[in-house]
Amino acid sequence: MQAIRRLLMISTLVLASSCPCKGQIDRTGLNGTVRDSAGRPIVGARIMVTLSATGLRRETASSQGGAYDIPALPAGVYRVFCAAPNFKESVLEGLRQTVGRTQTLDIMLGVGGVAESVTVSGAGSALDKTSATLGESTEPKQVRELPLNGRNWSTLTALVPGAIDSGGSNQRSIRFAGRGLDDNNFTFDGIDATNIVNQAQQPFVRLAIPIDAIEEFTVSTMLFTADAGSTPGGAISVASKSGTNALRGSVFEYLRNGVFDARQPIDALNPTKPGFRLNQFGGTVGGPIRRDRSFYFLNYEGLRQSLGQTLPGFVPSDTFRSQVAQRRPI
Repeated sequence: MQAIRRLLMISTLVLASSCPCKGQIDRTGLNGTVRDSAGRPIVGARIMVTLSATGLRRETASSQGGAYDIPALPAGVYRVFCAAPNFKESVLEGLRQTVGRTQTLDIMLGVGGVAESVTVSGAGSALDKTSATLGESTEPKQVRELPLNGRNWSTLTALVPGAIDSGGSNQRSIRFAGRGLDDNNFTFDGIDATNIVNQAQQPFVRLAIPIDAIEEFTVSTMLFTADAGSTPGGAISVASKSGTNALRGSVFEYLRNGVFDARQPIDALNPTKPGFRLNQFGGTVGGPIRRDRSFYFLNYEGLRQSLGQTLPGFVPSDTFRSQVAQRRPI
């Protein structure tokens, strides 16, 4: 009987893990219309998008009205290919898809032979016509190159329209659109992480994530849909990095110590200054397990701190003791 129960449990877990996730919180989407140069919709046009880093490929065809929709795409930079019989092929390179956003990309195909194609490189971000959400996405380059005290990624959320920082630039001081701090909603790879609070490493952080593990994150301050958050405050959606077809890695270490620190006034008579040493270190490694099919990504970040402090104490003098003794009630 126990063996049967164990077999049923394993089967349930396997089936659950193989079901596709349809949540849009940690994904992005692409839609639009395919038309010819006269503005008429093209039926049955083939649209194929390829994620440049991993080779992930999704394909669809335009409908009777020329419309197409490709949902649930991982965030990243894509190559968009579109072709139809008796029309020139269209290739769009470098289309950036941001987490939590569905972009609208309308494609126009010119009349021509199958051997002809039109390639556009360095494309900017397509217009989002599907949402009225007020917010902003933070890309990997911003997370990687902007100076962040303590490597705290939440500092960048203060740059989003509607953000209010009461001081400290951390997840306990930044709120959005006049809402309370406890109204903010956090998701990590589509999983609700709002109730992760007061972690031991950094008590002021509600969701501690190494910045090297973040692909990008989006903050929606208002007018977002119900699937983006369960609270009335800002909706912060974080997407983690993935391995790619290229083997990549990084290491870092930051050091602070008390060599150049000035003495505190209370330490003026102390012959030895209290020691201080902080090391923040870590690294990443990622690459392919099977090219264009499966990948791995590992990240580690550590924080070690040794901090000495002088604790003041009050030692009453003989004069003070005598005054207290005289005023003691009988």
